Amino acid sequence: MNEADRETAKRHQAIWEEFHRRPTVSAWTGRLPLPPEVTATAGFVIPVDDAAVSSKLQGIVSRLEATGCVNAFPPDYWHITIVPPVMLTIGDPTPPRLPAGQAGLLPISFIAEALEKGRKVAQSLGPFDVAVRGLNAFRDVLIAVPYDGGRGLELGRLLRSAIPELPERYPDGHEPLPHISLTQYGRGDRLGEMVELIQRERGTDIGCFRAHRLEMFVLSWRNGVPGRVEKNEIPLEGQP
Repeated sequence: MNEADRETAKRHQAIWEEFHRRPTVSAWTGRLPLPPEVTATAGFVIPVDDAAVSSKLQGIVSRLEATGCVNAFPPDYWHITIVPPVMLTIGDPTPPRLPAGQAGLLPISFIAEALEKGRKVAQSLGPFDVAVRGLNAFRDVLIAVPYDGGRGLELGRLLRSAIPELPERYPDGHEPLPHISLTQYGRGDRLGEMVELIQRERGTDIGCFRAHRLEMFVLSWRNGVPGRVEKNEIPLEGQP
């Protein structure tokens, strides 16, 4: 484990300790509090497309679902977020009130521009290994923890350098932290069994996979309700 992975582990441990002391979650209501002008979000992710890792994650998710506390994302959703998503509009790209580090609303034309620049960035980077180990609980999602020696964060910095419109932080103000979202929360009470299960799985070695492609996703929204998602594959074509 290098310095980047140690920092990832340290940040996740702090989040877990706070959650374990006071398990508080935000249950998914089917709607995000997005500005009404937002018609799509777009971002860059590394998909989890290894059969063995996905199988082990599915077993863990099935046990979590049995607690009655979570709603699972489908396996083809599982990914490592490389940069927080940007918000797009088909209307006038007038910036809404957003936290520092967040871009305003951008026009739909941003998609083609960002995809072209993302492909150029990927040409300079080769595939890299990701080890997935343990679970953690964020306020709005339950996640698995990936360790990649800092390659994902490096890729995020390169993408933001090439595409300055990409935000540095999430809408809630948090900086990116490597994670794989597995489930949302189905309720905000009677969480004891779920918390105990996460605790047991905190050190579980889930497996390793080779990240060989980037994806740029475009997710449509209407009044805060998610719709269709489009995925654009970008091979990592450089030297490892």
